[in-house]
Amino acid sequence: MLVAEDNVIFKNALITINVSPVVYKCWLQHRQMNYSDTEQFGVLIGSRLPDDGTFWIDKCTTPKAKDKSKRASFLMQDPFHQQMINKEFKNSSGEMGYLGTWHTHPQSHPIPSGIDINDWFSCMVSNPDRLLLFVIVGQKQTNIYINLNNNLEIITRDNNG
Repeated sequence: MLVAEDNVIFKNALITINVSPVVYKCWLQHRQMNYSDTEQFGVLIGSRLPDDGTFWIDKCTTPKAKDKSKRASFLMQDPFHQQMINKEFKNSSGEMGYLGTWHTHPQSHPIPSGIDINDWFSCMVSNPDRLLLFVIVGQKQTNIYINLNNNLEIITRDNNG
């Protein structure tokens, strides 16, 4: 976990998510601001205290050569994403690992699609040992979703601070 005073904080009554400034800047740089922009995406890498609602998102991946992306869809299939998760897990002696995924939407205030929700539940079934975070970066707002007790909670933040 990287602890920095300038982390970007997403918080509600139950969860605190500390996003490294490098990751947050990456998300903002990849927003779909023009009609021709395709969805951008990647995995979230970081840590969480056991039995605690505090997360640290320290790193994220971005689309690579074998991935596919359109304006309103993407397919993450490049092995680079899993290789980065494995590398960070090993380099941190197991402290850092897969926290979830992020992607963009061409909306000011993004709303998850049915495809998003189905994909998230598939990720949760594949990772029953952990809470996962799912980020949608919109043009003006970023939303982080987390499944707590079978209820999809949302934590939002305006992209201008």
